[in-house]
Amino acid sequence: MQSTTCKINVKEMKKILIAGATGFVGKALVNHLVTAGYQLNVLSREQRASKPNVAYFEWDTDKGLIDQKAFDGVSILINLSGANIAQTRWTKKRKRKLLESRTKSIDLLFHTTKALNHKLDYFISSSAVGYYGAITTEDTLTEYANKGEDFIAFICNRWENSARQFEQLGVPTLILRKGVVLGKHGGMQKKLTPLANLGLSVSLGSGRHYLPWIDIRDLVRWYEFLIKSTPIDGVFNTVASEHITSNTFSKTLLKSLGKTSYLPNAPAFLIRLALGEMASMLLEGTRVSNQKLRATGFEFHYDTLESSLNP
Repeated sequence: MQSTTCKINVKEMKKILIAGATGFVGKALVNHLVTAGYQLNVLSREQRASKPNVAYFEWDTDKGLIDQKAFDGVSILINLSGANIAQTRWTKKRKRKLLESRTKSIDLLFHTTKALNHKLDYFISSSAVGYYGAITTEDTLTEYANKGEDFIAFICNRWENSARQFEQLGVPTLILRKGVVLGKHGGMQKKLTPLANLGLSVSLGSGRHYLPWIDIRDLVRWYEFLIKSTPIDGVFNTVASEHITSNTFSKTLLKSLGKTSYLPNAPAFLIRLALGEMASMLLEGTRVSNQKLRATGFEFHYDTLESSLNP
């Protein structure tokens, strides 16, 4: 297999434009990059006062509006935009929102970059391991595995196709298929910790399905690694090396809090009744390979669930 090892670029610090920086990952990434000394331009739907090394610019993807000054001096564009996939039940209206919040944002970034004839070193966009569909198998899926057939796979495919528009401009394009992002300040871990503190199992259904994941601290370090590297392109499964099941996650989270639980998992039929189609992403999951990511030379600091939950 051909190596994808990245060469670290020690040239002057690059200026970075980030879209979708108000969520869990976005806030962590901004804080990490500012601490590392980078200058950031950040797109926001609301007016925000700039702060040291962070300048805010307004945009509105629904109206197709963007402050073009956000691109001044920028050599790297990072897109994190997208409505929370697990926030609420998937009605027809919500499905449209989930799709458009991902594709419209990239379309606007692409057309603005093209109209300005702006030269980027590369574009880093998000996707998810949901690309492979909500399935449970004993296979370990690489980036070359087929896409799934369900709604979440459909969204991820459209999301990635939108990102590939930048290739038309000769911009190296990276697509990160992320697993569940773990961190005590947001996402799944923040939501489930109060339940685990009560001694409740946070595993769903059989609990035997796999949960591809990555620690937020390793994720932001991976972004910085790519920023420093000679531009590469392609799709990268962005997950830790350890393959865990939902049951393993529940037991390890309880243990990290000094708790145990003898209560049963939440029954699958209740999850399906409460969440409808969205339940599949919580009740299914398979192993995902990060071999391509590790071949770049990136080293994880939190590659086991125990190290992530017990820093």
